[in-house]
Amino acid sequence: MTKSLKRNYYTVIIVALLIVCAVISRIIGNLDICPITLGLIRTFIYIGLYIGWGISVSKRIIHTQVRRHLVAVAFLNVFWFVIRSMKYYFVTDPDVSRQLCYWYYFPMLFIPLISIFVSLSLGKPENYRLPKWTSLLYIPTIFCLLLVATNDFHQLVFSFQTGEVWTDKNNEYAFGYYFVIGWEIICALTAFTVMVIKCRLSQRKKYLPLSLLCVCIVYALIYASGAEWLRIICGDITAVQCLMVTAILESCIQCGLIQTNTGYDALFEAGTFKAQITDTAYHTRYASANSPKLSDIVMRSAENGAVGIDEKTVLKSNPIEGGYVLWLEDISDIAALLRELEENKETIAESNFLEQENYRTKLKINTLQEKNRLYDLLQEQTAHQIDLLDELITRYNAEDNKEKRRSLLAKIAVIGAYIKRRGNLMFIGEKSATTDTAELMLCLEESFANLELMGVECAVDIPSNNKIDTTDAIRVYDFFEAVTEEAIDDLHSVWFKARSNADSVIFRLEAECESELDDFSRLAEKSSFEDGVWQFTLKVEKAGEQQ
Repeated sequence: MTKSLKRNYYTVIIVALLIVCAVISRIIGNLDICPITLGLIRTFIYIGLYIGWGISVSKRIIHTQVRRHLVAVAFLNVFWFVIRSMKYYFVTDPDVSRQLCYWYYFPMLFIPLISIFVSLSLGKPENYRLPKWTSLLYIPTIFCLLLVATNDFHQLVFSFQTGEVWTDKNNEYAFGYYFVIGWEIICALTAFTVMVIKCRLSQRKKYLPLSLLCVCIVYALIYASGAEWLRIICGDITAVQCLMVTAILESCIQCGLIQTNTGYDALFEAGTFKAQITDTAYHTRYASANSPKLSDIVMRSAENGAVGIDEKTVLKSNPIEGGYVLWLEDISDIAALLRELEENKETIAESNFLEQENYRTKLKINTLQEKNRLYDLLQEQTAHQIDLLDELITRYNAEDNKEKRRSLLAKIAVIGAYIKRRGNLMFIGEKSATTDTAELMLCLEESFANLELMGVECAVDIPSNNKIDTTDAIRVYDFFEAVTEEAIDDLHSVWFKARSNADSVIFRLEAECESELDDFSRLAEKSSFEDGVWQFTLKVEKAGEQQ
């Protein structure tokens, strides 16, 4: 027998003994043997039972709405016994006693109503909420309560004879009383009927609610028949009915109609996952069937991480509220896999080393091939300048005149700057089809810086943030270089300016020299010669625009 089942049996036995004690207290009290003391004992027994039941359902019930309703039933039972005890054992004033008697009807009316709410929620999912129409049931219930509470003003529920003290011993029932009792009966029967119907849907202990309902009905019939033995043993019909309502609701819990958060200890014990739950002092509270006994030292060592028990098992721990959960994991498969992985690692490492060496070699080869391709391309595109540069260097080495050597050196710098910047533009063209006019500006500035060494006056003004095709940038720079090389021996000044339009950039080159530059007119959109100054205009479409 599991611990959970044992605990349930012990609870049933204790509750049954307490009820027997309450019944015995009533029987002995009716024989005028310590009636007040035994009556209080009986009251405390029932109050303790209802408080304990309320605490129990608050911990066991998952469904929020059902849990609140069941706790409310327990509270109403306690409330009823409190005011009942005050009336019989502590209050002597007949008016106060009568008012307390009226307040009996607060739990008597609301317990059947709440029972309806509970019965409607049976078997529903946890997030189920009662339909809005059920709120209408509060209206007749509250009306009946107010009708009873204000009876002294209208006597429509209980009527009293004139000239006598108004007590529950000399009252007569008016039509309002039957209306109130009728509403209680309707609510109780509705709740019980719904419970009986839903009992058919339960496959576990479904006879419990139905059996208790039958006992409740049989008791009411025997009580109505006036059986003296029943009135002596359990003649307090309200107390019995409240006890029966609680028992029926508890039976719904036991048969599974009301979902509970219990039974996990038995499930945990039956598990095969080698785990245990301890308190904060590492005292084992729950353990699975095949969980080995572990020492405190071993369990505490698992707080900081997994602990190896042997080559095939590790112990893991995780804190939970009120303690720790510890479990053993079989790592034999993982260990075998790790050994295999370690062997494969060495093989793969050797293979990877060879692959990496091959990759590095191929990368170096491809890099050199790409560099050679670019160098060949640059050499091909700047072959004329390279030949010219070679010629100027030869002349420079053969020249003895200092001024001429300086002039040749300046020309060499101009040609070298072009080759360098032309190569940059070519590399940009390999990566991107477009470039900014600012890149062209840098090329011209470096060329102008070297032309100034020859005493040439230079000026450049090109706006940035204009995207043009890289091929167009190369074309403009090549045009500038061709004009410069042609007029380099008698070039006095050169001026380069650009103007940005909506869809194009207009470049204008002005060069003052004695050289004839008519051959460049065909390469420009416009050209002119005036007062020794040659003017050329080039138009370049912005990147993305239609040519």
